[in-house]
Amino acid sequence: MSEKGELVGCEAFLRTISEYLDDELEERIRTEFEKHLRYCDSARAMLNTVEQTIVLHKQAGGEDLPEIVHTRLQEFIAQYDEDD
Repeated sequence: MSEKGELVGCEAFLRTISEYLDDELEERIRTEFEKHLRYCDSARAMLNTVEQTIVLHKQAGGEDLPEIVHTRLQEFIAQYDEDD
């Protein structure tokens, strides 16, 4: 459990963000995920970035992302892994 008394910290948040967006988390984890979002600016920024990437990808007709976009997204995610 994290220092905030929760089950989902930033590291777990990153591992479960896809399941959250796909509405595949069990209720208890979803609740903790959303609790984490309320106070963590980094988690909200990450969620927003992933959501915007999905929107842009859909607007592009579902084509594969350019390699540079894929690389930058991975670097952005790695930055938050290092912070934990």
